[in-house]
Amino acid sequence: MKTYTVKLLPVSAFQSFPSSDTLFGAICWGIKRLYGNNKLQEILKQLDADTPVFVLSSVFPLLENGNVSIHFYPKSITPGLKTADIEDIARNIEGNDYKCAMVDVITKYKKYKKAEYIAESLFLDIINGLGERSLFERYLKEGINLIGSMLMKSEEYNSMWKDSNQSAFMMSTVQKNSIDRLTMTTGEEGQTFYQSEIYASNIFHLHFLVKTGDIEFLKPVFKYLEDKGIGGNRSTGKGRFKIEINGEKIFPDVHKMRTFIALSRFIPSNKEINWDSNNNYYEIFPYRSKVESEGEFKGEDVWKDKVMYVKEGSVLDAKTLKPFYGQCPVVKEIEGQKIRQNGLAFPVFGNFGGTQ
Repeated sequence: MKTYTVKLLPVSAFQSFPSSDTLFGAICWGIKRLYGNNKLQEILKQLDADTPVFVLSSVFPLLENGNVSIHFYPKSITPGLKTADIEDIARNIEGNDYKCAMVDVITKYKKYKKAEYIAESLFLDIINGLGERSLFERYLKEGINLIGSMLMKSEEYNSMWKDSNQSAFMMSTVQKNSIDRLTMTTGEEGQTFYQSEIYASNIFHLHFLVKTGDIEFLKPVFKYLEDKGIGGNRSTGKGRFKIEINGEKIFPDVHKMRTFIALSRFIPSNKEINWDSNNNYYEIFPYRSKVESEGEFKGEDVWKDKVMYVKEGSVLDAKTLKPFYGQCPVVKEIEGQKIRQNGLAFPVFGNFGGTQ
């Protein structure tokens, strides 16, 4: 399997950055529409044989301005800095007394911890052993900028933002009306709710990675998704993207390390992970979603079973080197069709938690 970078250029507002399971569902519907249900079932059966046709990352930010491109990935989950680290950093700050330095360091560390995404240049440094303390010290010395939830080197920031007032994207909260499908009204009390929508600037795009042995098979599916949309509120014109395959992506081979960062949500298998390892840093969360029915399961209970996901950015110690980990369990059966939840991990191996 080869790894490819796929770029998403927003042509409408969208609700959120699509996760790996959202992408999986969208691609499966595209396969069904273009190649037929038999082909889709054939592909899904290969999941049981541990030979998936494709493995997906989640979607991450991508900044582009002229010839400059900055791909972002999830910042690895760490235990955070210890109190002793904070105190030591404060003592080494010149020109301030210790108490003032402590207040300054703690304030900046709180802001720094809001980072969710990290530029590829820093991501590669972390793969090669750059530790959390060293990264934060570079941030303190203004060698790294934090824009929203994105960390990047200062020279990258300067090359991207020609106008200091320019923003990458804007989030807006939009009021919606809940429609009673029987009366086709909002009801006497006007059932309202609120959703966030993201509006991208001309420098803000998205990207994800796909591992596959047959990228040509997926190209028509991506074309279909350009028209269909990805994510929520597609029926109102949201989630539209122009999709481009930007070629093969190769991450460095870091001395056959078995510790990896997950670039996707995933459902781990106990036989694949050394759960007793001190190198594991991860977050888990419960997740329950609906079957995307597209009108085919009208009147059916479309709620899937709840699953426990490991979050993107989690760092885990694998027992063996593999191109993917995890599983895709059956979470619903409707009209004889088994519905699966994508839980395959997209791993990038490295020397995470280094002391550099």
